[in-house]
Amino acid sequence: MFWGFSEALNFVEEYRKLLPPDGQLPVSLNILLFGSGDPRHVLATASKLFQHPQLTVHFYLVEGCIELIARHMLLVAVAFENPTQLSVRGKTDLFLDLFGNTLIRPFSSAYLNSKARVLTNIVTDPDYAERYAPIFDLEALKYKERDQLENVFRFWQNGQNHVFNIARYWDDRLRAQLGERYDHRDGAFDWDLQMRLRENGAKQICPQEYKHWRKTGIAFVFPEYEQSDPNKTFAVGLVRNGNTYQHRGSVGDNTTGPYISFGQRCPEERLMRSKHGVNDFRSTDITERNVHQIVYELEAREPYHFDPRDIHQFGAHQLDMGKALNAHDTRVEQPRAERYDASPLLECTNFKLHFLSVEDVLHLQEGSRFSNHFDAAFVASNYFSFLKDGFARTWKDEGCLLCLETRQLTTFSKEEITAHAESIKTWAKRNSLQPVTNFSINKPHSTLRYKHQQSATGAMEGCI
Repeated sequence: MFWGFSEALNFVEEYRKLLPPDGQLPVSLNILLFGSGDPRHVLATASKLFQHPQLTVHFYLVEGCIELIARHMLLVAVAFENPTQLSVRGKTDLFLDLFGNTLIRPFSSAYLNSKARVLTNIVTDPDYAERYAPIFDLEALKYKERDQLENVFRFWQNGQNHVFNIARYWDDRLRAQLGERYDHRDGAFDWDLQMRLRENGAKQICPQEYKHWRKTGIAFVFPEYEQSDPNKTFAVGLVRNGNTYQHRGSVGDNTTGPYISFGQRCPEERLMRSKHGVNDFRSTDITERNVHQIVYELEAREPYHFDPRDIHQFGAHQLDMGKALNAHDTRVEQPRAERYDASPLLECTNFKLHFLSVEDVLHLQEGSRFSNHFDAAFVASNYFSFLKDGFARTWKDEGCLLCLETRQLTTFSKEEITAHAESIKTWAKRNSLQPVTNFSINKPHSTLRYKHQQSATGAMEGCI
């Protein structure tokens, strides 16, 4: 729910692969993200747009709950933070903390507290939004959704009645899931990692990081980190009653983890080496390397050249991860911290992120609002059931790239993974889509790619 189960894609390059050798990119690309869970595709694409100054990319984001939209806004804001506020290293560490850890550093908590006020102004004041975050477009959000976002951001600010005991919720949920196996949970976690995740293709995840995350919800650990404050961005189902809040506790994935989005592959093959099943680098280290590249290229507008000193290497090491500090306490005082509204977010004149209404999960495929609009679309695995044949109305007649996420890199069984992949293939065949993914290659696919060609338009219109 809070992260994806497929690797981050640069949609400009993915779309380029569909073009003939002498083909040219269009002047603009409209890309739909249908339940992506996190902004990995947005950031991977935006960070490379300095290579295409004549191209404008519009992302349209659809999520099933308002709290996920709030998280998207926060994480994108971290990546686009002005360099006068945070360094590349600071943004990398902050992003990892807020992205994947139930308990975060006091600095991250202070940033969240301060940035929540800024995000409130972005949602409530169009002039402020245009001045501070021109990359965001909130026009499609309903007034009630703006009010809900304001409530979310208010809850993120530290206060006496803004309590979110995520450590207790996480452990309670774990006990309910494992039942009698709770006392032998290390064995259960090891089985899920070795017999499910690694067998399914997520080989970069190491036992020490995975087991620690399963126990505590803290995915990204470094020796210099001190996680002690609850990460309120994981709160879902917020209902405000005066100054107090009700919420649903801990929800979302707690078996696969936030390691797939940025932590499975990188350009340096040597970082992927493994000896006797022990990786030289953890998935945490690979995630750090990839996020570091993204925030560097967003800021510098030039290619990143890897420096081993930029990342950690703890794949073969056993870190003393200890107990989470103050796990069951909630910071209520207003932390004394830098105000992160002094400078606007980084400019990216050829990029725009459009936030669509939560109701568009059901209504996007109806009507003519987005008819013949999208050049590319990504559909998350848990949103596939919402697709209808009418989805074809939203694709460009001259061609569209469809990326459908599978359940390959998860803890689902092989039978469940195969059944879901077959349902995708059946739907694609019914809509006369041409596969781009080479199914003859015997390797796991976290995303199945198809293309819609003009010659197939008539066939698709006939089945709508």
